[in-house]
Amino acid sequence: MLFTQAEIDKRIQQDYEKLLRILPFDIRNALKPEIDETEEVKIRFGRPLKIKHHGKWHTYPDLTIEQQHLTDFRARIDHIRDDNRAGIDGTGHRISRIPSADGKGTDGFNIRIARFYVGVAELLRKCVEIHPSMLIMGLAGKGKSTLLRDYIRICAEKYDANLTVVDTSNEVAGDGRTPHPGIGEADRYFVPVKAEQHKIMLEAIANNSAHLVAIDEVQTRLEAETIKDLSVKADFIATTHGDSITEIIKNKSLEPLFYPVALFKWGLVVKDIGVYELFDLQQAVKEVSEGQEPVPLETIDARMNKGGKVSKEGEEEAA
Repeated sequence: MLFTQAEIDKRIQQDYEKLLRILPFDIRNALKPEIDETEEVKIRFGRPLKIKHHGKWHTYPDLTIEQQHLTDFRARIDHIRDDNRAGIDGTGHRISRIPSADGKGTDGFNIRIARFYVGVAELLRKCVEIHPSMLIMGLAGKGKSTLLRDYIRICAEKYDANLTVVDTSNEVAGDGRTPHPGIGEADRYFVPVKAEQHKIMLEAIANNSAHLVAIDEVQTRLEAETIKDLSVKADFIATTHGDSITEIIKNKSLEPLFYPVALFKWGLVVKDIGVYELFDLQQAVKEVSEGQEPVPLETIDARMNKGGKVSKEGEEEAA
């Protein structure tokens, strides 16, 4: 699915407006001038507002969060799921509730701001043509979900609705009944309860004829074992948390993804926003098993306008 830059820009602004409309007035006024560059917002009772942009937290000492801020904001959020997360209809924004000590009240919220970026996965199109299965790894805030969404869009050009997004926190395909256009022609299954994600994976294959399943945030051994069990019926695209491929491969919770054989063709470590290390995952698992540090096939810089790449030595090369 192709989008013009005007369509992308319009959608980004619409997504911003949906967030700004539900914020308390003074928080909205503080965020609005910075929203193009904002990554995250922290709203904590009794503490100043914090907004993260350009990788750094900025404190607003003149805006201390009071109970009325929390009450007003909570009243404008439709539904908070069992994992204390909520979304905004039609967007990938994620709102996380911070429970109070007794678990009944609310001490604050985190807001992760999503953007409709198209093209950040274009340099991975060659991977799709060889084999679409990929495990995307990286720390929070480095753009895993944004990259996953665009990679799904590219995969859906080839696999159409045979690709199903199992959308745990609705950050990939967005909240609401109509999926975010960023996933292209891919289908989407909601995960109403985080603990039931493994069941939804099975349902997507059994009931929705999915040949390729995309999942954001594989964290538990049960989820990893489900992927292993279902890998005979479908291929997978997934993300997981961490920036060291060696540590992730050694993670006992994720062990079924790698042993006795890696279930993904590619491993992609997001080192920074738009900077990726690409691995042959089976080769990487072999190297870790032999006590070696895996060597990436290449380091890709998606920030470059003409699709260049950065070599292992860090020198720019033509794509």
